[in-house]
Amino acid sequence: MQIKKGPYGYYAIEKLDSPDKICAYAEEVIAGNKSDFYLQPVTDLFGSGAMCSFEFSGYLQLTDPEFSVFSPGKKTASHKKDNKNLSLRRRSVGDLFYAFAKLLDNLISPSCLVLDPNMIFTDPEGISVKMCCLPVKSHPEDLCISSLGAARLEELLNCDFFKSIITDDEKNALVYSVKENNEEMFLKIAGLIRGNGEDDSVSMNIQSRKAPAAEGLPSALRNLSKSEKDLVIAALSSVLSVLSLLGKMPLPCILFYLLSVIIFISTLMNQKKTKASIRKTESQEQSRQRSSILFSDNPVISQSDDSSSESGTEYALDLYKPLITGRLTLLSDNDKINSNYTLYLDKTTIGSDCFLSDIVLDEQGIAPLHAVIRQTNGSFYLEPAKGSGKTFIEDSPVETGRSYEIKSGQKIAFGDIEFRFGTSN
Repeated sequence: MQIKKGPYGYYAIEKLDSPDKICAYAEEVIAGNKSDFYLQPVTDLFGSGAMCSFEFSGYLQLTDPEFSVFSPGKKTASHKKDNKNLSLRRRSVGDLFYAFAKLLDNLISPSCLVLDPNMIFTDPEGISVKMCCLPVKSHPEDLCISSLGAARLEELLNCDFFKSIITDDEKNALVYSVKENNEEMFLKIAGLIRGNGEDDSVSMNIQSRKAPAAEGLPSALRNLSKSEKDLVIAALSSVLSVLSLLGKMPLPCILFYLLSVIIFISTLMNQKKTKASIRKTESQEQSRQRSSILFSDNPVISQSDDSSSESGTEYALDLYKPLITGRLTLLSDNDKINSNYTLYLDKTTIGSDCFLSDIVLDEQGIAPLHAVIRQTNGSFYLEPAKGSGKTFIEDSPVETGRSYEIKSGQKIAFGDIEFRFGTSN
């Protein structure tokens, strides 16, 4: 890659000898990535080739002389800013490594990542990290963590920026997990570096393992919900009531007992009300979604109806936003299968069994429950079901136990039956 200065900023540029190497799906995924680690790619065609550009204006190269990291051997106990920056950097880097593995869920090979330290960028504080991920087609065999390249990763981790953030043991473990294609180990090390428990698969809270039970108690109490705290108070009141009874103090015994009963009953009633409120909210949301199928363009109307109220009550009709629906368009030549299927449920099952599947494909090679397509926040995810049925996205086989984000225009095959996926609203 090369670095050039344009009229509006600085760019990292990669020239490709053929436009056919560009994968429109990968470009769309990288441009809309949720991890915010990858610079948005912009591709331009010229002659028989193509050029992919990444703007990094406002960021510095990790190897830029103007950017420096404090030495790992420096005493930083009295430098709160350095300590804070180190903590933020570790979290950011841990999230970055975790994002490497999550590329696989989008059927993008980690081999597309540019790991050259000169092509990795950071802000002046060294907190955020920005990388180039080439939106190029990759071989299905490269859809594994080992395609990241142990030698490439080791070279990256040996630069000063990462030396000041991760330990030698962590670096060696990351390189080893890539060399052995051990994705689970790679994710665990990434979770250890970022040091939080947001994801169950990489949850490794080091402090809770090292801290004695007595030190962890206040933190545990702080993490309890209000209902749980109330139940703890009720339990303590019950204990005090028993102690008062043993101490032959009837009045305190009665008071503590009544207090525990009142708190317990109040907590149960509040929990019941909360569950009822949640059910009502979910029911209303489902009603709005169902209504949106029929009413897609209703404006918000506010009007005064004197006939229904003497004072003139204002009524506002909620704006029914149309559902984002998916669509499967048949590509295979098969008269027994419908040419189009609409996906408007949060969960749509596909298979040969009419009792298990919303979309029934009664053909050879289709399992009774072959796959599931879920819709979450406007995005669609394909999850192959366990069984003998084969599922492909853009001719790449997908694994059971994974959830793959699918984009409009992508080809999906269930066994030998091919569809084109699309979205509409």
